[in-house]
Amino acid sequence: MKNLKIFDNFLEKKDFEFVQHHMMSSQFPWHKGVVTNEKRDIPLCDELDNIQFCNWIYKMNEPGGSELKIVSSIINHPILAMTSLVRVKANMTIRSHKIIEHGWHRDGYFSCNAAIYYVNTNDGYTKFKDGTKVESVENRLITFNTQDTHTGTNCTNQKVRCVLNFNYYSATKDEVGKLEKNEASSEYAESKMYGF
Repeated sequence: MKNLKIFDNFLEKKDFEFVQHHMMSSQFPWHKGVVTNEKRDIPLCDELDNIQFCNWIYKMNEPGGSELKIVSSIINHPILAMTSLVRVKANMTIRSHKIIEHGWHRDGYFSCNAAIYYVNTNDGYTKFKDGTKVESVENRLITFNTQDTHTGTNCTNQKVRCVLNFNYYSATKDEVGKLEKNEASSEYAESKMYGF
């Protein structure tokens, strides 16, 4: 798929361990929800399997809670060059005896950048409509366009499959270059954008 980029070992080890520790903690606030919206998406699974636990970390121009700090190392990563955050959602699906593809969907109604960060390694995957499949490998991040149709899965070889979804706008290479020349401006812009 032409828009797809894969980055393995995306975060430094300490940053990865921080994210994984908090996301997999029994203290993380998960909420029961559905994977696919039957009015908008194309379900591929039985209605009983259309379940996940999620957390809207950032949505509607505001953080959902203090969890935004957990993902700050991803948001502020130079590869993504984020200039405007649209949403961040954490998803956790539960192990079953077989892999379940939940349903074809797009991330939102308009075109911008999308990223999926894989919190843990398991036999689940992300599959795109053209057949491209990306395995769930911890500390892997993929980027694509929000309008690229895809589906996620659960897993069979771990208790859970955990991913983070980001929708965002980013700077062009020229814009990033200008910011890098003036590091003080870059730090000021980030502090105003993210508040930390």
